[in-house]
Amino acid sequence: MTRGPWHRRDFLKLTGAVGLTLGTILRFPARAAAQQAIVRVECPILTYHEVASRATFGRQIARYLDSGYQPISLAQLRGVLGGEDVPLWGKPFVITFDDGLKSQKDNALPVLVERQIPAVFAVMADWQGDRRHSYMSNDDFRRLVGDYELEVISHTFHHTNLVRERARNLGSWQAQIVGSRYRLEEIVGNGYEVEAFCFPFGAYDGPTLDLVGQHYGLALSTRAGTTQRSDERLLLRRTSMS
Repeated sequence: MTRGPWHRRDFLKLTGAVGLTLGTILRFPARAAAQQAIVRVECPILTYHEVASRATFGRQIARYLDSGYQPISLAQLRGVLGGEDVPLWGKPFVITFDDGLKSQKDNALPVLVERQIPAVFAVMADWQGDRRHSYMSNDDFRRLVGDYELEVISHTFHHTNLVRERARNLGSWQAQIVGSRYRLEEIVGNGYEVEAFCFPFGAYDGPTLDLVGQHYGLALSTRAGTTQRSDERLLLRRTSMS
């Protein structure tokens, strides 16, 4: 089965059902008398690192599209989890790329552009590399947003294990989380807002979650799974693809 390019403007024309279920209502007597409903949505978040083959990547994404899945942005997922009426014509899924690797630009970006598919790149602003891999530049991050209307989010400055960094250097730990956001916004320019974070190595603890929650609306974890919950917006589950 062959499909034509997926167009963002379809959001304005088509509506559909998304597999949302409302969870049990939680009570927080120490915080408020009001009740809060948990929203659950079945939404795979695919995770890519190196993308070795454009053809393989294209086939993987085509399988999701041909199975009735609709690629959405993190901003749209945040709206769904917030109970907003986000127009969807298929089962939602999100495509994410970690580390800002050059192979993602070379082998995944052409497929995304050709099929007009949204995607999210978790990148390290000002990163100079590790002598093992080839990485995109700050200018590439700017172009992902400005030229292709894709999302870039913070992955710290140095792909830092935040649990270890908090114990080692509190100021650096804060900068890796907070400063990286504002530096990335400065790089992209044009009023772009970085609204999500990605934990390097999937490492986090209580204070790290608290600080991330003060500066970001969503965060990507390495926890496996496809069900996203509104009370776990800072620990979204993902499916490893490479």
